[in-house]
Amino acid sequence: METQTDPVCGMQVDQENSAGTSEYKRTTYYFCSQSCKQKFDIHPSQYAGQAT
Repeated sequence: METQTDPVCGMQVDQENSAGTSEYKRTTYYFCSQSCKQKFDIHPSQYAGQAT
């Protein structure tokens, strides 16, 4: 199980069970909820690069 950090809220997300994904500048971002995904999709540059 590989986890990623939701760039909006900082929560750890299992890649296989994420609530959604978005691509931005050739990077895939994983989200814990559709709400976080929607926030990211509106302003991706605000959140991109914050996930660690």
